[in-house]
Order: sequence, then structure tokens, then C-alpha cells
Amino acid sequence: MYKASLTKQLIITTILSIIATLLFFYLLDIRLVNAMIAAHVVLSSLAFIVGAISVCAKKGSKIHKSTGMLFFLLMTLSAVYTLIVATMPHHFSTSMLQISVMTLYFLVGGIRSLSYKQNSHSYVIDRIFALTTLLVSIFILFYAKHLYGAYQPLQTVFGFVAIGFCLVDLWLFSNLKLARKRWLVFHLSKMLAGYATAVTGFFVAQKILGGYFDWFTPTVLCLSYIFYWFIKLKVFTFERFSNTKTPVNN
Repeated sequence: MYKASLTKQLIITTILSIIATLLFFYLLDIRLVNAMIAAHVVLSSLAFIVGAISVCAKKGSKIHKSTGMLFFLLMTLSAVYTLIVATMPHHFSTSMLQISVMTLYFLVGGIRSLSYKQNSHSYVIDRIFALTTLLVSIFILFYAKHLYGAYQPLQTVFGFVAIGFCLVDLWLFSNLKLARKRWLVFHLSKMLAGYATAVTGFFVAQKILGGYFDWFTPTVLCLSYIFYWFIKLKVFTFERFSNTKTPVNN
């Protein structure tokens, strides 16, 4: 029932975003790629606002769940638009390709982790996403060096962040008992990382701090907040090997 409802909402949101893109294309008399960029900006801006509400709301509350789901829908489509534009011949961008793949990996993993606690959950898709993101991150890391003659700060930092997440995921997926127990850790870390990409986009577009500070500050803050939750959920204690139930409330 949950997955069917999510699929329905995603289809509706996709149709609305396509309609918005076509309206931008015809009413503003701009190229289709520019209309897609405009739709991406609208989607990511809305995701930035809605995501902030979800992050601040009490975990597990109705408002947290509803705004979190809306954030997932908006940010997922925003990342898809970025992925399409970033792979176009005259708009190819290694950094945008990397960020869009990372964002989809975080968001899909964050939503799917809600069902990790169920013994019937299949981890095939989760492993595929982790392996794909791992390979893309490694490829872009070295491809950027090939293009520019040196390792690039954006691709290197974001690459190692993505690689780190993927390796931890693949390790945990080999221990399904631990993965089921730590479903909340998966959910919080992935959704927060996904929201960090929305904040990064806002910082870069508005030039809040300037330069690389706009790119890296949201990542540092996000990783710090994730670390806080790791401590709160006692992830770093030997307790993680026991069968105690993971707390789910603030």
C-alpha cells in the first residue's frame, strides 16, 4: 500500500513538472533545455523550503512524514532534471552529473530504508544504487582529472563523500540483521544528505558565502548533524551488535 501510494504521488508530481516545463517553454519562448533548468530551479527551491520544515519537525510526527514525502518528490524530480541537462552534449558537466547521481542515491535510499525493518524487504535495488553511485563517483573523480589535468575540489570532495556512503552501505547490506536494526540510521543520514544538496544549490545560486564556501559549507553542516544523530542513536557503541530496539523518537 505504501509503495503503491508513493508511486502514484511520484507519477502525479512528474506529470505536473512536465506541464510546468512545457509552459515555461511556450510562454517564455525559451529553449527546451532552459525550460528544464527553470523547472529544476522551481522544484529545488520548493524542496529547500519543504525540506527545512521536515528537518525541524519532530521525527515521526505527521508533519514530518508529509513534508518529508513532499521533499522527496520535489527533490527527486529536480535531480532528474539536473541529470538530463548535465548529460546533454552541449551542457555536459561532471560536477552536476555527480551531484545529481548522489542526490538520487541519497533520496531513494532514504525512502527505501523505511522498509528495511521488514524481513521481506529485498536489498537488490539498494545494492544496485550503491554500486552504480560508487562507480560513477570513481569515474568522475578520475575523468575530471583527465579533463582538467588535476584533481578538482568539487569532484574530489563530493566523490569521497559518496564513495564513503556507498562502501558503508555495501558493508551493512552484507549483514542484513544489522541493516534491519539500523533502518533509522539509514533513513536519517540519507535524507539529511539529500537535503544538503538542496541547501548547496540554494547557497550557490544566491552566493550566500561565495566561492567554495557555498559548495562545501552545507556538506560540513550536514555531516555534523548526521554525526550528532549517530551519537544520539548510540551508533558508535558496542550496543550496535546487540538485539536492542533502535529508538525512533526525538
